Amino acid sequence: MNHVYDIFCNFGAKCTYNIIRYMKKIAIAFAVFIVICVVAGVGSSCSRNVFDPDTYDSLVEIKSPVDSVDPNHTWKLSTKKFVIITVNGNVGAKKLQVLTDDPTTSKKAAVLVQNFVEEGDRFSMNVSFPTYLKNLYYALVDEAGAYTIVKASTSQRDIDFSNPIVKSQKLTYVPELYYYAFCYEQEMPEPGDYDYNDVVMHLALERMSKTLLYIHVKLAAVGADQQLAGFIRFPYTTKNDSTALITMDDIDSIYTIDGKKFDVNMHGEEITQQNSIVEDSKLLGKLLVTGKKGEPIINLFADAHWAIGDVRENEYGTFGRKQYNVAYGTTTTTAELQPREVIFAVRVKDPIQLSYLTLEDIDPFVIRFYGNSRREIHTYPYRKVDALFENKYVDLQNLPWALAIPFGGFYHPLHGQNIGFRMKKDYNQGAEILFGAYQERGHSFGEWSVNRNKCLDWYLNEYAYRSYVYVW
Repeated sequence: MNHVYDIFCNFGAKCTYNIIRYMKKIAIAFAVFIVICVVAGVGSSCSRNVFDPDTYDSLVEIKSPVDSVDPNHTWKLSTKKFVIITVNGNVGAKKLQVLTDDPTTSKKAAVLVQNFVEEGDRFSMNVSFPTYLKNLYYALVDEAGAYTIVKASTSQRDIDFSNPIVKSQKLTYVPELYYYAFCYEQEMPEPGDYDYNDVVMHLALERMSKTLLYIHVKLAAVGADQQLAGFIRFPYTTKNDSTALITMDDIDSIYTIDGKKFDVNMHGEEITQQNSIVEDSKLLGKLLVTGKKGEPIINLFADAHWAIGDVRENEYGTFGRKQYNVAYGTTTTTAELQPREVIFAVRVKDPIQLSYLTLEDIDPFVIRFYGNSRREIHTYPYRKVDALFENKYVDLQNLPWALAIPFGGFYHPLHGQNIGFRMKKDYNQGAEILFGAYQERGHSFGEWSVNRNKCLDWYLNEYAYRSYVYVW
């Protein structure tokens, strides 16, 4: 695997290391410069942040060695598909599952979505899947766990089971849920270092009955050096495009499985109100809160460091925050922990709503302090949302502060390692260099960033530069 395309020098890995060190220094210096230039009233008397997009743009143009991104980039790696299912297998089906692969031939097959069915049912639903996939596998599962499977292209809309590739066959394993990785940069609205590991959450949706949905939230890494709170918003949309519309009134109840919650650390200590990032005292410990437009928002955690389990109450006096799962080994500043998972159970009144809800239809976001204000960091499709606080997003042609990656096994970059860039040609005598954690030519983040239609599989494990990523 050729990880570095070093055209103007022959320094190999050493050259790559120096480039990344150079980028990191630019990011740090640039962040400081931005703060100096655009923050009004710096110091203890600062009461607000004034962000000047024109100044920001000019500094990015001067300082950034990264090519301009695709001006029409959506930063999406997954596709949502509307399908119509006909349950005509005559196999006593109880469940429908949509999988990434044929589970009778591959143990890597994972469940994208499932529904509860009966023979003769005909219904529509949405499926969200990685865009690079060419085929999906639709399976009817009977009460004994036997699978009847059809293979269909990702462009196919009508699915029936009149000609299955597998009929009533039991598996040697139980397919796992398919998770997406949501990765955040804490620096917003300033330029980040783009290692996308300040908070890493792995999320999966599991329909447990016609009206009950499990939302699996796995906090996989916390590389931030400041407090970040986490939430999931149900966007207020319409049914006209077959997208779920879930309002506060549509939710019958919400609870966590086994009473687990992120605001209780692994020592059994519950975070206190003074350590909450939200202003409303009623929010702390309340699972479901109301957004600025009345939409339902699940309150995940008040502090990511506390939520991953290790922070103790007596550490807050000195803000003793470590970085978790973004470096190997345990030191005074870093630690490796098993990801913590909490399952949020949401029961709705109308079962049709869950048929259209996918991971593309939820808005996981984090909140940071910025001066004396709070900033919400959303993935790109929801970047301008004001969920709980005024967001003040500046829509700039640069890398986003959050990515939704449709692969729960994603190896996120180690602390300080860029996820991947294509260097500007004028910095290298007209030659192109790919570097960072995902730099494999033809499968690189840098190529995807300048052309949204290329390298849609860049995030797969086989394309990671192993010394730059956290390998699970």
